[in-house]
Amino acid sequence: MNAMIKIGLAAAMASFVAVGAQADPIALSDAQMDAVAAAGVETVDGFVCPVITTENVLHSPRAGAIGEGHYTIGGPDVSVPLHATNGDGAGTPPGPHSQPGDTDYTAIWAR
Repeated sequence: MNAMIKIGLAAAMASFVAVGAQADPIALSDAQMDAVAAAGVETVDGFVCPVITTENVLHSPRAGAIGEGHYTIGGPDVSVPLHATNGDGAGTPPGPHSQPGDTDYTAIWAR
């Protein structure tokens, strides 16, 4: 019984020590970041275009209708992995697309 208590206390102490452990932040150069970003992930050119379900956004000069009763405010161009785009790359603003609440919704669209 005494051995079980010692083992339990040792395990508890080890977890407290591990929780308090810290490491210095990792600093990567621009070349290293580019290498990480390019490592085997297919990217596509896209653009930011959130799906908004109210026409109140039309007060913005960057707003417009995108079809299926949805609206958007256009954003910047981006380069992202294909799976990070609306409908996993299948969504199109004037046609079928994912909207907030869908599992494959994102505000980034593939060109």
